[in-house]
Amino acid sequence: MKFRKKPIVIEAEQWVKVTYDRKAKHGITPEDFPIYHLNVGYYRTPEFDGKNKCKYCGDIMHNHGWIDTLEGGHIVCPGDWIIIGIKGEYYPIKNDIFLETYDAI
Repeated sequence: MKFRKKPIVIEAEQWVKVTYDRKAKHGITPEDFPIYHLNVGYYRTPEFDGKNKCKYCGDIMHNHGWIDTLEGGHIVCPGDWIIIGIKGEYYPIKNDIFLETYDAI
């Protein structure tokens, strides 16, 4: 059997970790990225050093975020998109998958 995804309109923003260095260089504040500010926390766990590399993107874990979803927590890589689901929940999507799945309107 084949299925087609129902056409729905979503809201999404690309996640960017706001660091003091970026803020100083570009005048960026967390308020410039409301989804980051409200829903994505810092990735922190006692099992892994923040200097370990991510198995998904290769960047160090210190540059990653964490988001709680209905299915549990997810790592958010820099450049991932955060979408608001049908029930108001938030989900991270990798940039390449997002660009293949959604068109800007």
